[in-house]
Amino acid sequence: MTKRHLQVIMLTALLTGCGNIQGQLDSEKISSLRYDTVECPALVAQRNQAAAEISRLTNGAGYQDPNVITGLGPVLPDYRTANQKKAGALQGQVDSMGRSIDRRKCAG
Repeated sequence: MTKRHLQVIMLTALLTGCGNIQGQLDSEKISSLRYDTVECPALVAQRNQAAAEISRLTNGAGYQDPNVITGLGPVLPDYRTANQKKAGALQGQVDSMGRSIDRRKCAG
């Protein structure tokens, strides 16, 4: 192993420990089952409120998952802004609430 290889391995190990972007993106995807105990009208209101907050955080642009080159997600740090991180977590909740609403056929 050359000195160059060792440097690359060390850099990769350091970046992996800094909170990688793929781990953060994966944690934003949550099960919709947690919302099945919430009454339909309250759930629709929560979803709408979270969607409005996403719009506010993104200046009306909506949340878009970052384009991460396949295979580099585990070694790239989470480079999103604080608002993008908040919007990503909220988008995961909105998606999950939407699946619960659809599955239970709530009016909304």
